[in-house]
Amino acid sequence: MAMKREESQQTYLNKLRQRPDVQAVLVLPVSDLLVPFRDGAFYLVVVNQPQAEGKIRRLHIQGRVVMEQQISTWQLEKGAVSGLDERLAALLWRADIVWDKDGYMKQMKIRLSRLPVALQKKFICREYSQLLRFFHETKEFLQQGLILDAHHALIQSLHSWARLIVYEAGEHPQAALWSQVKQMDSSVFKLYEELSINGEALEKRIELLVLAIEFWITSKVKESVTFLMEVMESKAGPWRLEELVNHPAIVDAQIDVPLLIDKMLQRQLIQEVVFTEGANGDRESGVILLR
Repeated sequence: MAMKREESQQTYLNKLRQRPDVQAVLVLPVSDLLVPFRDGAFYLVVVNQPQAEGKIRRLHIQGRVVMEQQISTWQLEKGAVSGLDERLAALLWRADIVWDKDGYMKQMKIRLSRLPVALQKKFICREYSQLLRFFHETKEFLQQGLILDAHHALIQSLHSWARLIVYEAGEHPQAALWSQVKQMDSSVFKLYEELSINGEALEKRIELLVLAIEFWITSKVKESVTFLMEVMESKAGPWRLEELVNHPAIVDAQIDVPLLIDKMLQRQLIQEVVFTEGANGDRESGVILLR
């Protein structure tokens, strides 16, 4: 029976190799956390057709489940420049190469493992803005006496903080994020540990972590918003909020610009200005970078 399964799977792989559009085939280890089953296989098939992006199939080969997810070379090339979807990136880094035409995937894995400085700044800015948002939610829920909601928001705050630390180290977040952070910043790991397993009352644990996070947020504003400041440096004069939010470098970056603007105003990194009144009498404010 085992031989039939092996032959069947080998036939499946041979068919993939013979397809002219297939560039590479990768497989995830069965023991991997991202594999949703144990009696089967998860294949990533790299093809040179953009329209195949995201295509996924669930196959049955002699009693075994085989998941096949297609990835286009165009998607990978774009990801090497502007960042890859994190789940897909995690799959690629952990997958083993089964077949690789012209060594394409081996080189692509090397390219994707590097975090370009421009992307690093963008991702740090994104995670900092998410940290701010969840931190504000934590404080609001805490003030309202909604302890479990405050706990949930605080967990999300710590998660964004952890991801930011990983990006600062020039790496990509892994599935076992806290194991990764433990090697990079033990103090942040211990804060997460305190929240998770400390025997004190939950409200008290949350209050202590709020103080620690608030101090870090305040001390790291300038370094964390470098990406946004560089965007603002691209033109002289003030920016309307709408201009910044819809800037091509920001629009799809999942950065909470209004929250960052408030924080940058508090730290006097930018200055608020008022534009000339419009026809309806509104006085719209904007911001200008202080040099």
